[in-house]
Amino acid sequence: MSRTRDSGNAQEWIISNEFAQVRLTIDRRGNDPRLRIEDMTTDVSVAFDAFMLAGLTTASAEDLARHMDPDPKVPGGDS
Repeated sequence: MSRTRDSGNAQEWIISNEFAQVRLTIDRRGNDPRLRIEDMTTDVSVAFDAFMLAGLTTASAEDLARHMDPDPKVPGGDS
């Protein structure tokens, strides 16, 4: 399921499935725009610039799988 909201310049996309729900927005506050990805369950977010996003296109499935965890630890939380 996905949803797009466009109110003026602010755009937001919600992408979800049975495992996760994330919000995508474009952060234009810095020198260059960045894609901000927020995990809506944990409120943890990350921002990627164009260079980092381009790097994702060359990553293998194995490279990306190393960052997937079915029981993620929230940064700063007890492990």
